[in-house]
Amino acid sequence: MHDEAPDHGVGTKRLVTRPSRAFFLLARPTQNTDTLPSSIGERDVFFSEEEALDALDLHYGWCAARSGGFTSVVTTAQWYLQTAMIGPRITPALGDVYLAASDAQTGQTWAAAGGFLTEGELIHWSSFVRAARSLIPLHIGTDSFELAYRGDVNVHFHQLWFAPVRSVRVYPKKIVVDDDNRG
Repeated sequence: MHDEAPDHGVGTKRLVTRPSRAFFLLARPTQNTDTLPSSIGERDVFFSEEEALDALDLHYGWCAARSGGFTSVVTTAQWYLQTAMIGPRITPALGDVYLAASDAQTGQTWAAAGGFLTEGELIHWSSFVRAARSLIPLHIGTDSFELAYRGDVNVHFHQLWFAPVRSVRVYPKKIVVDDDNRG
């Protein structure tokens, strides 16, 4: 499934060479939405639901530490555990919206992630897509994505490497990160 031993989201990256279920933690602020991003994704991609849920409380604690404590912005944010299939030649989800990337050498455009139901849904999955991208051994010479829609004759859809499965609301426990351990 993976070329390297598990790293639990830290240290050396492992490449995903076969279709694999992956998990991601995402926070959506409900306050100060004019000044904050619509979603905040951590960079860690997990390969078991248990591992991701174990990390949830730590991510929540670090979010509080970075923002100056358990402010109302931190405590009212909605947290989600996102699940996707990642790897080569993934079957797309049911939607018609995709992220595509252009190959700098050939000029061809390839659908990379998709089957999203709406552009809005895609926005809330984009942090996960970007985090998973570094684990996929692709030969496309760009990290920028563009919107594509099922049926677009200018986009190749047979090399998909990310498909959303589900997003479930989760609830972190309040833990305090000691100021001496901040880096």
